[in-house]
Amino acid sequence: MYLTKLAKEVEWLKTLRVPEMRRLPLRTLWRIRRMLKDEKLVRVDGKVMINSFLPPVPSEAFRGLARGLHALTQGRAVPVSTYVAVTNACPYRCWHCSREFRVGSDMPLGTMLGAIRELQALGVSIIGLTGGEPLVRKDLEQIVAGIDERSVSILFTSGAGLTPGRARALKRAGLFGVAVSLDHYEPGIHDARRGRPGAFETALNAIRASKRMGFYTMLQLVATRDVIEGGSIPRYLALAQELGVHEIRVLEPMPAGRLLHGDPSCFLKPHERQELHRLHQRTNRSRRLPKVCAFAYVEDAGMFGCGAGFQHMYIDAAGNVCPCDFTPISFGNVRHESVQAVWQRLNEAFARPRRRCFLLENAAALRRQFDGTLPIPYEELKDSCRFRCRDGVPRYYRELGWRTEGGTRQKSKVEGSKVEGREAPCRGCEVDCFYCL
Repeated sequence: MYLTKLAKEVEWLKTLRVPEMRRLPLRTLWRIRRMLKDEKLVRVDGKVMINSFLPPVPSEAFRGLARGLHALTQGRAVPVSTYVAVTNACPYRCWHCSREFRVGSDMPLGTMLGAIRELQALGVSIIGLTGGEPLVRKDLEQIVAGIDERSVSILFTSGAGLTPGRARALKRAGLFGVAVSLDHYEPGIHDARRGRPGAFETALNAIRASKRMGFYTMLQLVATRDVIEGGSIPRYLALAQELGVHEIRVLEPMPAGRLLHGDPSCFLKPHERQELHRLHQRTNRSRRLPKVCAFAYVEDAGMFGCGAGFQHMYIDAAGNVCPCDFTPISFGNVRHESVQAVWQRLNEAFARPRRRCFLLENAAALRRQFDGTLPIPYEELKDSCRFRCRDGVPRYYRELGWRTEGGTRQKSKVEGSKVEGREAPCRGCEVDCFYCL
């Protein structure tokens, strides 16, 4: 299942069969390949996955990504991924839920399908379907079927409702991947964190159904301090290996939704994020361990950085367009205006890629403006949040020629961390950010 060493290098070379990739300078291609050295490739359903941040190879979606790479070398950002909440409804009550306090009715099917068409016209190559619990929607298969080959679709679920029959119907509709939340190897702990007895067994049954149907199957782990420091990771990896999943996506608790006013002890410290760095590297260098995609590694300044509002956006169940799933700032609503118009407004605010997570830097401003409902309109926050970052760009964008706000031709004032793959020291954000706690 996993490709390492020579087999991995052969697959990297095969990406050059994509005409759009050959338009990029060889020097740039080599630098990107070197940057992704700690990725373990996975073969599934006749395609190869680098990680769940990128579409499979070969595919029309990957060709779209390659066109977006070329656009970036010209100083123009194209959205790579968009996650769409198809409903706010959910049978669980998770302790960290970012959907909490969001208001408004779910978008009707026609509005949802129209937004998907516009996203694909913009060049989005990955469309994630989330919630709430997306399987609550009876027309989910129609939503999936509305996503053509220009994008791959990934379902983010607790597992509730993913029966073998539903999995079969979603496969027929064209779904590519399934990510099931599993926060611990102990059933009781997972059930408590998800607020529902039996959630652990439900998740395992969903994983098995996904595997049997041939989906790219992932676990999603919200890595809390006790998981990182309590010696739980080896047993979690063993469970993932037993289940035969293709990837483990490792997130961290974020100051959003139910945790917007969370105790600072809920959130990871820099040394704990570094431990997730090491987990990503260690597991992906080993053929016998499951593949891990740790957000703390992938979104670090030494890799892709924070793509919120720059190459990623989120549409909540009511149609509000936000920079990412966790950042509750609305730049407009697809019920009232085109996705293109909202994306342009969003991209003007996030004019360049960021080295650090926007939400972690600006959580204090969001808490001050919070009035009981989410999302908060951009107009109410544009003077208090630090939208335009001036401390250099992440490594990935430097490899594509980005330097400063002026685009791709100016020399960066700050080239970034002296230690590759690590965050530089705080440069004085002038906000109460989580990096400084």
